[in-house]
Amino acid sequence: MRNITKRVVILNNFSSPYVCEAIVILKDYDPRFESKAIRDAERVVTEYIEKINKNRESVKPIPIRKSRYIKYIAAAIALVAAAVYFILK
Repeated sequence: MRNITKRVVILNNFSSPYVCEAIVILKDYDPRFESKAIRDAERVVTEYIEKINKNRESVKPIPIRKSRYIKYIAAAIALVAAAVYFILK
């Protein structure tokens, strides 16, 4: 019978100020490669945080342009409201 259990390692001593804990599921566990697995997990977390920070910096807010016809639209709405008021009165 084939061994189908997975090895789970919980990492909670990251050097990152953003990540508190990570759960890593290893394909094959070998104690000799434990430090390499930790370095790989830290690298993945660091790249993820850098990617998020880069995306945050590249997204610029779109300025909202005011329509030059806004005052005319507001005046038309006021005229319609006044007309309805006088008709119903």
